Amino acid sequence: MWKSKPHNRARFLRGPLVSMSLVFPFSAALGTGDPPCPFESVTERIFVIVGSDHRRCPRQSVNYPLTNPAAIIGETGVILIDPGSSLQAGRLVLERLQTITDKPVIAVFNSHIHGLYWLGNQAIGEAYPEVPIYAHERMIARINQGEGDFWVKAITGDHDGETTRFILPDHPLLGGETLTLAGIDVKVHHFGHGHTDHDLVLEVPSERAVFLGGLVVEPEVPSQGVPSDADFEGQIAATREAIALDADTFIPGRGHPAGDALPERALAFLTALYDGTAAGYDAGLTDFEVTQELKEELADYQAWYDFDQLGGVVSQMYLQVERDQF
Repeated sequence: MWKSKPHNRARFLRGPLVSMSLVFPFSAALGTGDPPCPFESVTERIFVIVGSDHRRCPRQSVNYPLTNPAAIIGETGVILIDPGSSLQAGRLVLERLQTITDKPVIAVFNSHIHGLYWLGNQAIGEAYPEVPIYAHERMIARINQGEGDFWVKAITGDHDGETTRFILPDHPLLGGETLTLAGIDVKVHHFGHGHTDHDLVLEVPSERAVFLGGLVVEPEVPSQGVPSDADFEGQIAATREAIALDADTFIPGRGHPAGDALPERALAFLTALYDGTAAGYDAGLTDFEVTQELKEELADYQAWYDFDQLGGVVSQMYLQVERDQF
C-alpha cells in the first residue's frame, strides 16, 4: 500500500455549493419528563443545546436544532451563538433560554453561512427587533448574492408549517475585533479560508472557552456536508490556530463540548485524510482509488458520521491538490 506523507501546498479559494446532508445520526428514543433540547451548562456563564444528541433532541431540522445553539449569560443580557436552522428552531431556543435566565437577548453571532446554524435569526428578531446580529462581512455578502434563499429552501422547503425567512446579519466583522457585550469580552477570530471562506471562531477569555462553529464537528467527517465550500489545508491551519488559543473548553458546531482533545482529534483525522489524498495523487491513483485506500487506512474513524461517504471530501481534496500543482 502507498503511504501517506505530509504536503505543504499553497491554499486557494473554493467555488460554489454542492448538496449537503441535513440529518445527524445516532437517534435514540427520548425519555419522558424534561422537554427536548435543553440548555446544558458548559461553564459558569455558557450554556449549550447539543442538537446532535438525539437522546435529548429530536432529529428534525425544522422544529429542533441539529447544531449547537449557545448562550453566554452576561451581566445585563444574553449573547446567542448560532440560534438554529429555522424560525421554529429559533423559537425553541428562546423558550429553553427562559428556563435558565430572565435576561434579554442583547446580541447574536452567526459563525458561517450554512443554514443549519443561522436561520433561527428570524425568531430572535421577532422577539428582539433591535438586537444586533454579528457575522463576517463575507457571509453577509454571500447571503445577498442568493445563498440566503438557497438555505431556506434546502432546509425548510418541504415544511408545511410557518415559513422561515432569512434575516440578514447587520453588524459585519472581519476578525481581530474584541467586543464587550453585557460585561463579557468576546474576541473574534477569522483564521482564513477553512470550513468556509468566512468562519468566525469566538473566544470568551473570562470563561476560557472557544466556539468553533463549523470548523470542528464530532463525530463527523469534517466539511462533508458542503465540501466544495472548504479549503482543506486552510481548515487544518485554522484548527491549529483555534487549538493554540489554549482554552479549557471548546464548543464544536455539532457534538458535545470538551477540552482540547476534541479539536485535536478533528485535526488528526483531517490531516491524515489530506496527506493521504496528496500522497495518492502523487502515486498516480484516481480519487476513487484514493478513497478506497483511505477507508482502510483510517478504519479507526469508521464510526464517524458520513465515513461511508468519504469520497465527497476526498474528491474535493484531490482537486485542490491537483490545482496546487500549477
